[in-house]
Amino acid sequence: MISGPKPYVQDCATCHAGPIIAHYAESRHAAVGIRCGQCHTPGGHPGFSQPVADGKCGGCHQPEYQQTLASRHFASRLQVSLDTDPAARSTLRHDGFTAAAGTSRRFVGDSSSGELGGRLCAACHYDDHRLGLAIVERANFCVGCHGNRAEHFPDETAGTPNRCMTCHVRVGTTVAGQIVNTHRFTVPGAEDADR
Repeated sequence: MISGPKPYVQDCATCHAGPIIAHYAESRHAAVGIRCGQCHTPGGHPGFSQPVADGKCGGCHQPEYQQTLASRHFASRLQVSLDTDPAARSTLRHDGFTAAAGTSRRFVGDSSSGELGGRLCAACHYDDHRLGLAIVERANFCVGCHGNRAEHFPDETAGTPNRCMTCHVRVGTTVAGQIVNTHRFTVPGAEDADR
């Protein structure tokens, strides 16, 4: 069992017996015993006046969170009012936690959360409470914001894993063969260039 705050509601399934609980049961978080209240903070339930933001994810995933804060994705996110607007949060969730910006899309942060307000973790890892890699591994995940990159890395096979991650997330392997990833989303070979 993972340590953390005691879940504030022990019987979430009473009201959320449908897809939310079923999807969460498929998640890695559920497999290691993380409960709803460890991520969802009480306050205005069911509207959650304190929705899950990147800082909450950073509580357990500190290296990934620090790398995300140093990324261009985080630096260029749009700041909009979210925490006080349940309708805006719902729309954002349905739009993959990104918003239109000119001819592409950008990640979104909450303007009332100051410098650290963001929803980048959810943008890549939220899949109807499954919280994993399935959504970011989809073949055309990155092109939703970055546009067609056919000239960059042609991808003609439907269902091919997200090949952008091969160069922009994977930074190497350990001597034991374990893959080392970064959440800085860098240009290959430039992982430390702007530190």
